[in-house]
Amino acid sequence: MTSQSSLPDNVAAPPTENAALSRRSVVAAGTGNALEFYDFAVFASLTPVISTLFFPAGNPVAAILSTLALYAVGFVVRPVGAILLGQLADRRGRKFTLFLALTLMGVTTVLVGVMPTYAQVGILAPALLCLARVLQGISVGGEFGTAATYLIEHSPRHKRGLYGSFAVFSSASGSVLGIFVVLMLTISMTQETLSGWGWRLPFLLGFPLLAIGMYLRFRLAESPEFEELKAEGTRAQNPLRTLFREHWRAFLTVLGISVGYQILSATIQGFLLTHIRTVVGMPAVPALTTVLIAALLGLGMVLVVGTVADRIERRTLLLMACGLALVLPLPCMLIISLGGFGPVLIGQIVFWIPLAIFGGVVSAVFADLFPAQVRASGFGIAYGFGVAGFAGTTPFVATLLVDSSGTVLAPAWYVIAAAAVTMVVVATAMRRTT
Repeated sequence: MTSQSSLPDNVAAPPTENAALSRRSVVAAGTGNALEFYDFAVFASLTPVISTLFFPAGNPVAAILSTLALYAVGFVVRPVGAILLGQLADRRGRKFTLFLALTLMGVTTVLVGVMPTYAQVGILAPALLCLARVLQGISVGGEFGTAATYLIEHSPRHKRGLYGSFAVFSSASGSVLGIFVVLMLTISMTQETLSGWGWRLPFLLGFPLLAIGMYLRFRLAESPEFEELKAEGTRAQNPLRTLFREHWRAFLTVLGISVGYQILSATIQGFLLTHIRTVVGMPAVPALTTVLIAALLGLGMVLVVGTVADRIERRTLLLMACGLALVLPLPCMLIISLGGFGPVLIGQIVFWIPLAIFGGVVSAVFADLFPAQVRASGFGIAYGFGVAGFAGTTPFVATLLVDSSGTVLAPAWYVIAAAAVTMVVVATAMRRTT
């Protein structure tokens, strides 16, 4: 098991004359990936509003925790989507599966945008919202692993790190777009208008955006590696059985790396905004602005690391990310707790550094751990369980830790513990390469 490319010798990278087609396919896959994650970012950004609309009035902390628990549902069901759609991608094809995942997300996004609130239908409101989150979680669960697999399989062998980083870049771009839309609404609307009907607009806006993504994906070219599997008749008949019988070590390695990566990612992208608004006490507009600026800078760092990952040992980069995730969370949370636009922004930017290193390298590492026959299943299912077990619960756990301990540093210790686990996994499960 190495951190470098492990393609079989008979699987060639896309030929030079197909480079333009490869780039178009990458853009189409990345665009759909971004639009899928747009909805998740909108939901997270509107957590303080949604908590007052879909749950009974009373304890505001309890309402936020309930909303974050509902947010976690979308993550917890991701392994289901990964199992269903990952196997489909290994049997039927990457293109068909990516189109199906995006279609499911489009329907459920519109449903959230027209959903009645607690004041209108009572307990049915959070129940319907929970159902929508389940369907969205299934969609995204099958999305990321398949999209990353598709991107890696369209990449030249010497650019697998860069192409793989685009999976993280595109999903995070969708998150940035969602934050930006919520920021614009927050600036242009009163709180009463936003709570009355304005919160629906980002979800409804997601539908035409997703329609564009569906059009682009309909025109996708199939992965060249999957086409070769079809031509040779070597597709796995039962990807799930093959995965757990022959590649369980790779599966466990992905889970181990996901502990630190997912908890760090969810802390920064899922927890900090709510924390900055409710605990630090920063108003919505400057809070969203700091998150947006930090995320944009972080996205740039992801692509830089993806490029570097094709030149430097990926194991070294993962260990570097773990090391920074051990030493940076405490000072970052302390700086953010000072309040004020500058400290809050600086704390988030520094926090993004280890996350960007993880994001720039994990897709290539995870994809190369599995052969093409089970790559979408192996990548997607292992990643989905990592997201469900660690990312989806992090905002809830972090908020609960702050509330129960009375210290804003509690989430930092959670991130540090996770980074320590992942450092051990990387150091022991991934061999040093020459």
